Amino acid sequence: MFHRLVPVALLSVLALAGCDDGTTTPTETAETTRPATASASTPGPSATPSPAVVMPDLRNQTFHEAQQELAGLPGVRVTATARHKDVTLPKDHGSWRVCDASPRPGTLVTADDTVVVELAKQAGDCEISHHGYLHETNDPAYTPPQTQTPEPARTPTSAPATSKPAGDTLITCSDGKQGYACTSNGHPVVDGQFCPSADHDRTLKATNGTMVTCSYDPSVKPYRWQ
Repeated sequence: MFHRLVPVALLSVLALAGCDDGTTTPTETAETTRPATASASTPGPSATPSPAVVMPDLRNQTFHEAQQELAGLPGVRVTATARHKDVTLPKDHGSWRVCDASPRPGTLVTADDTVVVELAKQAGDCEISHHGYLHETNDPAYTPPQTQTPEPARTPTSAPATSKPAGDTLITCSDGKQGYACTSNGHPVVDGQFCPSADHDRTLKATNGTMVTCSYDPSVKPYRWQ
């Protein structure tokens, strides 16, 4: 029985001797090489910010085309508005044209931005603006043009073009006859003949070469060359 106890005692001594010279036991090694558990306070990976993209030029595109192009900017919100103050944007405005957009083309935008597009029914309407109004008459500052009242026609008081002042040269009147001067009704001035009321107080040269005046003659007729 003594012999059986010796090996056991010897092993115990050797185990104690190993602790004294600084070596580690298998149990101690397992504990020291165990990986550390991450603390609850250790921060996780930071969220990647949304990348900024360049705002495209949407002018002259339809609103539907602009929506398709802006679909490539994830998270960007799109708001449509009418270009002019006197125009109401219809519910179905997909075919309306983009006049302008904000932010401007070439500006960096992110998912937190809102793109506002101004629309007009036709591309040509984008260039029209009467203080922000499409129709000039809707502009509060519009003043209608004043209509001018035409002047009444004046009754000519002078002799017609066929009548010429007295002179030394015979002329042909509108009746085809010659004289030194013509009456207002187109006849040569003849001394002693009746004269039109339109020639009253006119003095012209008669066919006999004398100067006569269309004046009142109560003996025969109201007016006569005399």
